[in-house]
Amino acid sequence: MEQAAKEPYPALRRILLASFLLLVIAALLLSERQDRFWLSGIAVLSIVLVETALSLRDYERKARQRNQQLSALSAISQAMQNAAHLDEILAAIQQRVRQQLGVDNFYVALYDEANHQIWYPMAVKGGQIVYWAVRPLANRLTDRVILERRSILLPEQAHQELKRIGLPLGEEPLSAWMGVPLQVAERVLGCLAVFSYSPYTAFSSDDLEFLQTLAGQVAIAVQNRLLSEQIEQSEQRIQKMTMQSHQRELLTETLVHDLRSPIGTVLSALEVISAAAERDDSPLRETIQRAVEIACQGANRLLKLTDRVLEITRMEESGVELDKQPIAVSDWLLSIFHEYQPRCDAEQLTFHLHLEPNLPTLLADEEKMSRVLRNLLDNAINFTPPGGEVRLLASSPQETLLLLKVEDTGPGIPPADRERVFERFYQVPAQEAKQRGSGLGLTFCKLVVRAHGGDIWVESSAEGGCRMVIRLPVQSPADTAAPPEPAADG
Repeated sequence: MEQAAKEPYPALRRILLASFLLLVIAALLLSERQDRFWLSGIAVLSIVLVETALSLRDYERKARQRNQQLSALSAISQAMQNAAHLDEILAAIQQRVRQQLGVDNFYVALYDEANHQIWYPMAVKGGQIVYWAVRPLANRLTDRVILERRSILLPEQAHQELKRIGLPLGEEPLSAWMGVPLQVAERVLGCLAVFSYSPYTAFSSDDLEFLQTLAGQVAIAVQNRLLSEQIEQSEQRIQKMTMQSHQRELLTETLVHDLRSPIGTVLSALEVISAAAERDDSPLRETIQRAVEIACQGANRLLKLTDRVLEITRMEESGVELDKQPIAVSDWLLSIFHEYQPRCDAEQLTFHLHLEPNLPTLLADEEKMSRVLRNLLDNAINFTPPGGEVRLLASSPQETLLLLKVEDTGPGIPPADRERVFERFYQVPAQEAKQRGSGLGLTFCKLVVRAHGGDIWVESSAEGGCRMVIRLPVQSPADTAAPPEPAADG
């Protein structure tokens, strides 16, 4: 179905006016002198009446056309709200465009800016859906609409106009074409276009205005659906990654759990060998004992690693079990300082303890929080070269807040790795350490601190090294006071 040419109201008006003028002239020439005045008045009145009738008819036509456009836009808006997928939205738009403009040729072209390509989620030619291949950006009408961000109207004789401006003509002579940009804010998503091969079709500025109004709705719908599809794809990828991660964790837990038994068997066998070597007087006795000692150390490290993996797995799945007791922070940190002072001296490191006066009492699991601080101090000592410094600091910027910091003068942690260091087995690449850890210590720290309602993060220290910060909530003295004893019975 192709649209017939628009009703030629301006041409009809000119013909009728010219005819009346000719009739007036003829009447004046042929009539008597006394009748000319009356004939002239009647002729002028007739012309005014005809002009008024034509103007009213033109206004009625435009009003009817505007109502049709508004009705079409309302129907399209309703269809877009009810449609679930992009192709359903475009099909509803195509149906209304056909009804309103009377053409069977319509397409939506979207611009892939990253790859400089044009692709067509929908194209209708001769009333049939066609599939056009993705193509690179070129010098075509569609591409001009997108790149120049402006509407283009070739109301008729489009083939000749394309030939004149040097654009591709296509396989069939194009009669009329108009395209408008699909634009949301400053971003152009693509182009909405209709066209005709019929010589009886002519698009008007009113048609272009309708298409521009429609393009605003289409652009928003296309953007929303594209974003929705991207979110769905992202959710699918996340689900797939989560499933893969869960499978890896399950495999790790199974392997680690199954390793404990053979490790125990190896350790038992090594004890038997060690006992036999002590009773042996052969020259290889010391060599055997040394080899057994090294093997035991390796087996014990592996057993400790398996226990840590199983512990963290249980903490992630079932939560961290805490035995909270009041802790005098200054005394607690002082004991840890004395514990690590000899090791820092042996490593040729200066160890400082900075305690703010009047630190509050902390309600926490002392055993687990001590392990947290030991993990952080072990890392600081491990990555700080001889001659460097390690610092343990505590402050209470607010009555209900405690800050614990472990600082060093080592290489620090790059910003890109500061979140990932809390992941299982993750280690900062290309960093030298005195001993390579298991990559589980900071994971344990994060789980325990979070279980206490706190947070832990990485910063750069003032000297350029690493600063690990722990923020813990502190209950007020009224909250930590002992509850009143119940009243006696009776």
